Amino acid sequence: MTLVARLRPAVPVAVALAGVLVTFGVASRVLPGRVVLVHLSETGGDAFAASRADLLLLGFVLVVGIVVTWLVAAFFLAVTPTRHLLVPHASFWKHPSNRAEMRRRYARYLAVATSASLWFVALLYLIALVSQGTGPLAAWWLPAAASAAFVLFVLGGIVWVFTAGFTPPPRSAGAAVTRAAGREARGDGRPSAEVVASPGPRSEGPRPAGPSPAGPRSPVGRPVTDRPRAATPATPPPSTAATPRPVPRRPGGPSADGARKGPPRPYQPRPRSGGPRG
Repeated sequence: MTLVARLRPAVPVAVALAGVLVTFGVASRVLPGRVVLVHLSETGGDAFAASRADLLLLGFVLVVGIVVTWLVAAFFLAVTPTRHLLVPHASFWKHPSNRAEMRRRYARYLAVATSASLWFVALLYLIALVSQGTGPLAAWWLPAAASAAFVLFVLGGIVWVFTAGFTPPPRSAGAAVTRAAGREARGDGRPSAEVVASPGPRSEGPRPAGPSPAGPRSPVGRPVTDRPRAATPATPPPSTAATPRPVPRRPGGPSADGARKGPPRPYQPRPRSGGPRG
């Protein structure tokens, strides 16, 4: 985080502090020696008055106390472990990827509350400036109205901070990236249940009331027919007998092309073994 980003929440406090100092400078020149703070409505007198020096000293002490309180609170918000911070939607804001944004929001809201307190002190001194004398603004209800408005602003701000001020942002591409970064930090490579959408059941049209063309169906979903199924003949086992070898044809026999052409060969008797008989 850069230095500009760290000092950005302090801008409202710096502006309010400059306004208070300017108000103190004007009051030190304009206010009379005896300043009336609370006027009476019946008699037109005063119920509380103080010297100008005491009034300025009291305002200076208030401003210093407000600024010191803001610095201490901002320091503890920066160094306090996240598990000890009170924040709505804790499961979201205390995630490692959202802790920096949570601390930035806390610092910004604290700076706004501090600046509102400083502006309230400056408003009281402005009321003291315009209510001196017997003019129409010398009324008892003017500081009371300013104090009541400040109290309502503080209470309403606290309620807003812990309701809408820490509302998680809507789910978008940035939120998906945050969840992916969180899964990588945990070392979990499985897809999230929010990313993987389970397909819904297929919507089928209305089925006809009558029987289907394929006939009634069995409990397992197969069609049932009235005709008995034909028995499948068993396949005979392969024969183990030896296959007769083909007899070779003699050269003189008829060929596959038909009878042999040409004159017949003369008869030649085969000689007998054992010699002539006598």
